[in-house]
Amino acid sequence: MADIDIRDLRKQCIQSLISTAENVAKYLQEDKEDNYEKLKMYMENYCLLEIEQEVAEQVLEAAKADTNISNINTLQERFEDGLKTLSQNRINPNSHRYMQELKTRYESGLQSVSSSGLTENLNESDIAIVQTNEQFLDPITKKHISDPVKNTMCGHVYERETILNLIRRKHRIRCPVAGCANPESIQENHLLEDEELRFRLSLSQHSTMIH
Repeated sequence: MADIDIRDLRKQCIQSLISTAENVAKYLQEDKEDNYEKLKMYMENYCLLEIEQEVAEQVLEAAKADTNISNINTLQERFEDGLKTLSQNRINPNSHRYMQELKTRYESGLQSVSSSGLTENLNESDIAIVQTNEQFLDPITKKHISDPVKNTMCGHVYERETILNLIRRKHRIRCPVAGCANPESIQENHLLEDEELRFRLSLSQHSTMIH
């Protein structure tokens, strides 16, 4: 896998962690802090990888710029020396922008709960899910959604595999939700994983298991 693909995949994981932190603050009643600390630990590891890659790229570019025919044989040595020097000054994941964003989103979720009482109790969350159960059915198969993706053009949610299969079979397909005003054909890049819905569905499943 190419470096660019790995970095893109890592950034998707980072965004999922950030969304999960906000959902933990909003919807989880017990062990909020414990789960947030776990998310921070995962984020630290991702930030370290980001920092290490950024440092390596900077050092490599500097080493290349300083290379000519007379010293080309020492490129690897100069790269390793530069990497060691720069890494000593840069490896601090706690100040990384992604760590700050994780903290901001978690605190934002807590503030939202404080002002609106979203997690007064778990049963109320269950009731809300039951009351709006229609929106958790895939509009194509009418079955319960387990892997939700949201159409960023209109906000409607589908089962990932179902909508992707439909797009691939019919190259020009509009949102299948009745009455949707979005005139655009659905493209794969319009679809975004719905982390909040996935989290609420997991809460509902957990509640069902413990009752």
